[in-house]
Amino acid sequence: MKKVIGFLLLLTLIVTFSSCKKDDSSNPTSIGVGTGGTGSVTFSIGQRQGNQGGIMFTAKPSAAATVTQITVSLLAQNFNDVLQGDGQTVFQGGTVYDLDEYTGVTSGQQWTFKFEGKLGSAQGQPYDVTSNYTVP
Repeated sequence: MKKVIGFLLLLTLIVTFSSCKKDDSSNPTSIGVGTGGTGSVTFSIGQRQGNQGGIMFTAKPSAAATVTQITVSLLAQNFNDVLQGDGQTVFQGGTVYDLDEYTGVTSGQQWTFKFEGKLGSAQGQPYDVTSNYTVP
């Protein structure tokens, strides 16, 4: 009986960990390339369906970078949202990361994402980059 319980426990752990994988389905459907700034990094913006019925915006840095702040704006509706980063976590270049979920997002809206942080690590060169994104 102990062998059966041990086997079932091991099987449960394997199934649990194999289902906890990174979701790469959030590849950008449209890209806004960052312009300006003092650092050499750009962020590709994309979207995917969110978990709460809205749109989850995603970002993919072109190089490793930390983020201290992201300002998300929809100028047509006078909307601004500031997302705080810890300035320590290094986001790897070429990897897609979720930003935040927003409701009321419609096709044709023009969103702006201003990223601030440092290249490579918390001790890296500062950057501030703005990426524009039009919802398809």
